[in-house]
Amino acid sequence: MENKNIKLNDDIVLDHDLLKGPRHLSFDEKRILATRVMKKHGVGGVTLHWVNAISWFLLIFTGTALLSASYLQFAPLWYINMMDGIFGTRGAMLHFHIAVGVFWVTTLLLYGIFGYKNYLLDFVKHDLTIDKDDIRWFPAKAKNLAGKLNHYEMPPQGTYNAGQKAYAVVVAFSTITLMITGPIMAFHIGSTTIIQWSMMLHFVATMSVFAGVFVHVYMAALFPEERPAFFSMITGKVNELYAYLHHYKWWTEIKNEEHAFFAEELKKDGIDLPALHDCKNIANHQVNSKVYDMNGDEL
Repeated sequence: MENKNIKLNDDIVLDHDLLKGPRHLSFDEKRILATRVMKKHGVGGVTLHWVNAISWFLLIFTGTALLSASYLQFAPLWYINMMDGIFGTRGAMLHFHIAVGVFWVTTLLLYGIFGYKNYLLDFVKHDLTIDKDDIRWFPAKAKNLAGKLNHYEMPPQGTYNAGQKAYAVVVAFSTITLMITGPIMAFHIGSTTIIQWSMMLHFVATMSVFAGVFVHVYMAALFPEERPAFFSMITGKVNELYAYLHHYKWWTEIKNEEHAFFAEELKKDGIDLPALHDCKNIANHQVNSKVYDMNGDEL
């Protein structure tokens, strides 16, 4: 087969240069990356996120009104009275709370059972792995929020940054705690002491997750650079500028996969691209992204 050597287009040249390491971007480079998108979340992930969000919203709003122990109650009286008025009786509110909890737990169990191989295992092994850059991220992020460190100086991150990973661990342990303590409280399983301890643990787990949700919404509302992450849970996609600036390691994995696939497809037509020969470090990752032909058109 005849070997053909062709010149890479500007988009591929830019990608190849940025794969060498994170650096400052020119205005034109930012514009190019901002117009391209990458798929970050599949339908399963987006659906689970919103099932979680809606379930948590309902559970927190009813749960805070149901707290009767004086050492745990913090909701104002007007709120408790309002919730009592909505449901008619506290018994009806408790039954609603339990029903939502059962639905939530069932959804998580089904996701864990049927999505274990394709989603959960890959998420735990690949996306939750902590490395040195993650440890360095926490003090660096504090400086970044204080305006003393720009995005280019932040430690490079993977699919999720260190803060998101830490929160995921908190959610995982809190979820297990809630799944155990919830039935004990609802069906009065065990002694009075066990039930009282379950109430305390249930409260602590709930507040731990709620604190993270509050920070999540606060960051999305007040920090424009964080909004692509928020909207990615609706569209499943982020623009490449956000991915490059905030999740450089993940961006390089996807681009290496994309370029390696691109080069292999061109080889079938006898086209050799030496500039793409170093894109061999392909991660075993489930995320797919757009692939472009030599004219920059989506394949």
